[in-house]
Amino acid sequence: MPFRRLFSWKSCFYELFLPALRRLGPARGDRAICAIGRLLARTWPGRRKRLEQALAHAADALAPETRLEALWPELGAGTVRFLVRDYLLDVSGDAGVLERFEVHGHEHLLRALAAGQGAMLVGSHFGAHLAGLHWLLRSGLPICPMVQRPPHISGVLSRLLDARSAQEPEHDLFLRRDLTPAAAVDLLLRARAALRNGRAVYACGDIPWQGPNCRPGCLLGRDYRFLSIWADLAALTRAPAFHVFCSHLPGGRFRLEIEAVGLVHAGEGDHAVADFLGQLEARIANDPAQAVAHLLWPCFNPSAGPAGQPGRRARPSRRSHAAGGSVQRRLGRTPTPG
Repeated sequence: MPFRRLFSWKSCFYELFLPALRRLGPARGDRAICAIGRLLARTWPGRRKRLEQALAHAADALAPETRLEALWPELGAGTVRFLVRDYLLDVSGDAGVLERFEVHGHEHLLRALAAGQGAMLVGSHFGAHLAGLHWLLRSGLPICPMVQRPPHISGVLSRLLDARSAQEPEHDLFLRRDLTPAAAVDLLLRARAALRNGRAVYACGDIPWQGPNCRPGCLLGRDYRFLSIWADLAALTRAPAFHVFCSHLPGGRFRLEIEAVGLVHAGEGDHAVADFLGQLEARIANDPAQAVAHLLWPCFNPSAGPAGQPGRRARPSRRSHAAGGSVQRRLGRTPTPG
């Protein structure tokens, strides 16, 4: 290991500290991570103020009874959980990992895939999003991730992604910022082929972006344009769409929700994007400590400069404090068969 890399905080954290922490087991390891996060939130200069400002920015979207002054230590714990990513799942046995998940709604996904329909899975950066990928891949489902290859992931997840690309190179759908127009078109054709061949394509629906493949949306009272290729693919291929959310539970466990949305018909892309963002905001409102990306990432930062940045909308309704009311009910969607 090069000398400079040896003493970088990322190398020490991911290659030395987390492997040692994993030996504590899921429950004690998760408790230690949260304790470190709360300690840093209290002692790191300026950290508490930043956490409080992030929560104040989202105050309009939170549940009315939420007390912001009590949330910043838990958001501090969430920031370290977010940094840990999926490293506590870096164990070889699938059974021991899968039993740490409470999974809801997967039966609809299994039926769609068994019927050869394919499935458009729409995830986010909420909670334990990389842990959700573990469950999808370790369960043996034909998942094709259409995301940027995440950095600093566990060795197990990296090998799972490599194996999927090696087994089906025609369905390697990893996004890259430097894709040429020709490469981007080829990737979309491969994604369409994967869906028509009965596979599930996993994409994120919460990526602020500027370009022709975006739609307007509102999250936490601010207007953005979000990358929405997933909605176009779902409408084009008639593959049913599913919202996928994975959150942390105490004791190193996870709650994975796979919500069957149904079909996205032509012309309904804006509504599909708004519905997904509403479901995401509902979860942020109910558990803001798991919304580290949406509260603290620069692309969602309300203090960023005005030029080219999203602007605040005078708003917001408390439309989504209860996760429910899927797109079928609002748009008259065809539900997933079965």
